[in-house]
Amino acid sequence: MPPGMVDAIAPLIATFMIGIFILLFPLSRRLGRVLEEWIKLRHESSPDRDRLERLELGVREIRQLVEGIDQRMELLAERQDFMESLIESKKVASLPSEAGPASF
Repeated sequence: MPPGMVDAIAPLIATFMIGIFILLFPLSRRLGRVLEEWIKLRHESSPDRDRLERLELGVREIRQLVEGIDQRMELLAERQDFMESLIESKKVASLPSEAGPASF
């Protein structure tokens, strides 16, 4: 490269770099602020995330308890139906039959 060309290109490169700095500096500051806010929100929302996970765990436990109670209620209903049918069959068996001889 000829020595005169370097003297002509150096100010152009310096002007170009200063211009890029002037243009990109506000954008980089804005990007930095956006990243700071994103990080803050992420860290601030983690207690909410933990709270939400605890609530979901509590809901799952309650659902399991309710399902257990429902199963017990179904079992009790089956037992009650069985006992009622036994009582009814004993009543029918203890009634005197009309076709048989009377034992007076």
